[in-house]
Amino acid sequence: MNPQAVVPHGFRPSRRVVPIRFMPASQQRSQAGHYAWWVRAVALVAFAWAFLGWLNDAWLYRFGTPIWLNRYTESALILAFGLWRIRAEKNPYTRKRLIILVINVTLFWWLIPWVWPFIEPHLGFLAGLPAFPSLHVPGTVTFFLVLAAVLLFGRRVICGWNCPCVGIRETVGFAFRHVDHVPRSARAWRLRHLKWFWFALYLGAMWAVTRPANNVTVGYLGFFAMIVVLPYFATLLLSPWIGNRSYCRFLCPYGATFGLLNKVGMFRIDYAAERCIQCGKCAKVCDMNIPVWEMGAANQGRVDTTECMGCGRCITECPTNSLAFRDVRNWLQPSLRQDREHLRQRVDWSLGIVRWRFAGYLLLMAGVLTGAIHYSGQVGTWGELPARLGAICGLPTLSW
Repeated sequence: MNPQAVVPHGFRPSRRVVPIRFMPASQQRSQAGHYAWWVRAVALVAFAWAFLGWLNDAWLYRFGTPIWLNRYTESALILAFGLWRIRAEKNPYTRKRLIILVINVTLFWWLIPWVWPFIEPHLGFLAGLPAFPSLHVPGTVTFFLVLAAVLLFGRRVICGWNCPCVGIRETVGFAFRHVDHVPRSARAWRLRHLKWFWFALYLGAMWAVTRPANNVTVGYLGFFAMIVVLPYFATLLLSPWIGNRSYCRFLCPYGATFGLLNKVGMFRIDYAAERCIQCGKCAKVCDMNIPVWEMGAANQGRVDTTECMGCGRCITECPTNSLAFRDVRNWLQPSLRQDREHLRQRVDWSLGIVRWRFAGYLLLMAGVLTGAIHYSGQVGTWGELPARLGAICGLPTLSW
């Protein structure tokens, strides 16, 4: 065991605490590095730009809300900074995740909703018509599909691979990942419970959309939108002082929802105590401040927490293969162990199966985009949706 490297996170081990030593940005794998002041300044300007874009799209309506100043400006910035991040990333598994994250955000959260929008079916009252994807709107098709996927594979299916909130923090905000003195304290680990307040408000939104439209339901949804959006952008602008992942850790109601499904679903991280040397690297690379090995040791080999977003950094950087993902695939294939070697093999471009899988993913995305372009001009308004869907799919007229 190497006590010099242990980073306690609220479990209060008896070992001596030493500061985390950061790797230079040029040598990064999964530990944070320091960036030049001008890189951080550019990132702050980008955060402010994304906020102004949202303000213009929601309230100001200047310049006809073009892509450079509307709610989709954030996605454009994720794409631009994502190219930089992908090129700079040294961890091959994280690089693959970033590639897919940037493609998914560009396609699902920018091009389809803005260029080729179409309305997806939903249950209950909504203040506005939901355009695909409406993940954050309770009762939509996307909402239910994502909940089912999280139950099977964990929070990582959205927070790790397809979330614009995570996307802007892992691309634009990466320059502030080194801000570690506040986010990694034991007190900060306890503050993770703050997000349950926002989760309670989200439950109220779930209630509101199932009620008839009136002053109370409409007003509450407007209140909920503001109390989510303003802290979201505020934490971006405060990144130089509180780090790049504070919203995900302390304030995100959607992350709390998916985190609960982490607990009741099939996802967790297995911990092999007999292999672990307690070097603490798993905790050092975790952006969610999870005391990985300590939690595994305390929970009979299970790292089972609402906080884990499934980025895989702890697993791919573990020097002794002590950690492994577990999800529905382990139930279907009991001998499967999704440890460091398994994850790194899945991103080894020298293997034909890896290239074929990625080609299949790109073909799937091309099919989704083609379908969106086709249905965008045919689905029509909400009032026309049931009949149009029936005609398009060759089904009888649907009633809602």
